[in-house]
Amino acid sequence: MKALIDADSLIYKVGFAIEEKNFWNEYEVKHEGAEPDIDYTTDLEQCYESCSTLIDNIMFAAEADEVLLVFTGKGNFRYDNPLGYKQNRVGTRKPTGYKEILQFMLDKYPSKMCEGYEADDYVVWLKKEYPEDYMVCAIDKDVLYQSVGHHYNYNNDTYVTINEKKAINFEYYQCLVGDTSDGYKGCPGVGPVKAKSILKECEGDEQKIWLAVVKTYESKGLTEEDAINTMRLCSMHQYNGSTIDLWKPKG
Repeated sequence: MKALIDADSLIYKVGFAIEEKNFWNEYEVKHEGAEPDIDYTTDLEQCYESCSTLIDNIMFAAEADEVLLVFTGKGNFRYDNPLGYKQNRVGTRKPTGYKEILQFMLDKYPSKMCEGYEADDYVVWLKKEYPEDYMVCAIDKDVLYQSVGHHYNYNNDTYVTINEKKAINFEYYQCLVGDTSDGYKGCPGVGPVKAKSILKECEGDEQKIWLAVVKTYESKGLTEEDAINTMRLCSMHQYNGSTIDLWKPKG
């Protein structure tokens, strides 16, 4: 068994935990209205050691004797979506030592760097293609709940088991409620309770689910195209092993 790690979050988890904030003129800012003079430092050797320990722990939890780290590189097809994607993260900074920590993991472990799509997309695709070979290890709910199988959440040390019906439902659930962390809104006025009620009535039938999703969007003055564009933001099933097949309704 291989631990299939959605590894982007590892860099942030380790980097932000170890870096130190240096506020050089706190007194002047507080009493004289000066501009803050702040920088950040880190101990890269400690970062490397922490990464190794964390990966060892994930492999132990997954009962894995091999590992594959998957990272998001340049480009992302979702950035071309007319609804916008992750615009809420523009201007947010990466942890100090980000590039060095990434390079350390690329050099030390078997890795995959994704270009034009996200690590999430590749992890979900690879697990679907080789379900018996990998255990998904991630913290992102899109990855954990859109993949069929038994997975490990390394952020809170828990396991989740997802069947096909749950994986299908979660994809459409995200389309209805949106995802604030990824910066898309879903269908206005539809929260978790309403979304779950809509999905429950469809009993896992994808065509029924889609008709219900479109009807819900249209009831809010939106269109089927709006729903399709939202699905193209939230679906983790658009990478086919070589290119991107943008999501479209079944049938």
